[in-house]
Amino acid sequence: MAKYYYPVIFFPDETASGKKSFGAVVPDLQGCLTQGEDLSDAMFWVVDAIGTWLDGLDEKNYPAPSNVANIDLSDYPAGSFVNVIEFDPEKYFHTVRYSAQKAGLNVKQTAELLGAPYRTVQNWFNGTRQPSPWVERLIIKEIMSAT
Repeated sequence: MAKYYYPVIFFPDETASGKKSFGAVVPDLQGCLTQGEDLSDAMFWVVDAIGTWLDGLDEKNYPAPSNVANIDLSDYPAGSFVNVIEFDPEKYFHTVRYSAQKAGLNVKQTAELLGAPYRTVQNWFNGTRQPSPWVERLIIKEIMSAT
């Protein structure tokens, strides 16, 4: 599988409670948007939003990325900018979180299935930590065989 590089518009935003945050929009994927507590968080979640949008599509039907120079920021607030985000289908679609979600399992259910600490599985789901690749393959196999 190839890697894809989509331009993403990041803009300063606020949560419903008025807390500062960052929004992210992927212009090439209609309706693909997300938000994070800060820029780093928004960059993490936009990869998830791209994966969710592309899930189920044959890779040959993935929309082509646009040229960054052609993206218009005039409708976005001051401080908005474009950054190119790498999406690796091989990496995204072969993670513990993705496999568990496809199986309909939440963090608690996944932890119970694996006999793993809740906090460890929570870290896998939110991307702050990942098991080593060989362990991840075994975990994914266990999740898939249990459903």
